[in-house]
Amino acid sequence: MEKRILMIGHVDLSKDDAPKVHFSNLARAFREHGLNVSCILYTPKEKEFESIGKNITIRFSPNPLFGNVLIRAIKYILVIPFIIWEFLRFKPQIVYFRFSPPVSLYLFIIMGFKALPFTFKVIIEFNDWVGDQRAIQGESQFKVLIIKFLQVMAARFTDYIRVVSEGIKDKLLNYRVVREKIEVIGNGTEVDFLMPMNKEEAKKLIGVNPNYFYVGFIGNFAIWQGLSYLTLAIPFILKENKKIRFLFVGDGPEMSKIKKEISPYKKEDIILTGQVSYKKINNYINAFDIGVAPFIKRRNDEIGLSPLKIRDYAACGVPIVSSRIRGLEMIEEEGIGILIPPEDPNSLASAILLLSKDEKLRERMGKRGRKLSEEQFSWKIVTKRILELVF
Repeated sequence: MEKRILMIGHVDLSKDDAPKVHFSNLARAFREHGLNVSCILYTPKEKEFESIGKNITIRFSPNPLFGNVLIRAIKYILVIPFIIWEFLRFKPQIVYFRFSPPVSLYLFIIMGFKALPFTFKVIIEFNDWVGDQRAIQGESQFKVLIIKFLQVMAARFTDYIRVVSEGIKDKLLNYRVVREKIEVIGNGTEVDFLMPMNKEEAKKLIGVNPNYFYVGFIGNFAIWQGLSYLTLAIPFILKENKKIRFLFVGDGPEMSKIKKEISPYKKEDIILTGQVSYKKINNYINAFDIGVAPFIKRRNDEIGLSPLKIRDYAACGVPIVSSRIRGLEMIEEEGIGILIPPEDPNSLASAILLLSKDEKLRERMGKRGRKLSEEQFSWKIVTKRILELVF
């Protein structure tokens, strides 16, 4: 009998952001396991967008991510008939939700079908404790409380919960969510796309001088990423080694702040690429001699982390310097990089300088990172563990 999975997510395929990459890779990996995959996504904001993959059905619903408050509210409601229709047409054995606050409403509606003669299981994925994230972004306390309530209610109503870290599991247990339905399954990486290549060639492909040593960051410029601590470390690094340059790949709410912080430096010393197409990400990561992820302690240490960038660096064989945050212990345990105290520019600079001087250590860490990616981080391995919850 053919197995069918209906995936529902807060995702816009015209954006090259983490939710799109994450969701698309999950869908393709489910398809690789032989499942018939149907996705309900918001209509892309831009006309040009990439399809998820072959033999994956996509149904677009109204996109409530833009418009005034009233129009957005109406669109959130209009998504409901799309979900109901696709559920009745497709008759999935699994309904997979990627959590966002509005998704709670859609989950409650799907769970209502259990009163009818349908046999299916609902899995919800929690990548974050969203209320805490919004609090750091400056949301009102009232909105934060509503979001936390919706996340807890979604957890209580669903059949299975996939969390990406032990910290999120602990949060749910504190709210008396049933332990047996919570499974910690971290994020993955696309090992057949992200892979090591010649660094000189990669640097030429992205248009930077191959004679320099590059320290790189890739991802969302958000406060919890700790990019400001990297900018504070830069003068210590350049004082010791003027052949080091910095690549900041991505965009986000902290961009204007980062631009201000790096304004005293030459543009060629610190290169801001802006948002880069996912198709080119392999070239950019391979141009890094060191990949950094200087996460802050607040929020991150409590919930734990399973960041895509760490897995992507490892897949490309790039040694890593990151913060000693819950969930990242494997960087040190597996010998794929160096962990430093969070929010400590001096330690960050010291670790980068240490690796910059030891080519053999970088090479050893890179090879271990690639091996670990193939053995543990591929999306196919991640989705296999998710399917084991149901089948």
